Amino acid sequence: MGELILLLAHVTLQVTKEDKWLWTSENSSTFTVRSLYHFLTIQSQVDLSVDAASIWHKDVPLKVVLFAWQLFRDRLPTKDNLLRRGVINHDSRTCVAWCDLVESSSHLFFHCNILGSVWHSIYSWIGVSVTNPFYVPDHFHQFSYNGGIGNKRRSLLQVIWYATV
Repeated sequence: MGELILLLAHVTLQVTKEDKWLWTSENSSTFTVRSLYHFLTIQSQVDLSVDAASIWHKDVPLKVVLFAWQLFRDRLPTKDNLLRRGVINHDSRTCVAWCDLVESSSHLFFHCNILGSVWHSIYSWIGVSVTNPFYVPDHFHQFSYNGGIGNKRRSLLQVIWYATV
């Protein structure tokens, strides 16, 4: 969401111009499945992780920031990570909240009907209605930019995000 806000910051709507779709990845400006496939396969891998500068927050204790860093990098000892490393067997990978889904960082902190439901209360408290993204860094960015791009508002929302996690 924050990336979309930044992309649209310099867009000027022109009332006198006709709206039309334009596919800029093809010289003919015509969309084809081949041109889409070429566009998707030629793109370099996009890193959706959070950069270090946005993680370090002066009002958040270091141990909380380090925990969040592990959460962003999917390095917490969740059951899916333990299964991948051969620490537990396949039968033990379900969520600790007995919801019969695989316990991953994303599920545990944001999508579990029991443990992740705290976010619904937080969103209600700050007065927004959103759908939780699947990836942890996306959740951090979405939550941080919910109030717009004001630095004070973003900083406060980041502190609330860290406190909730």
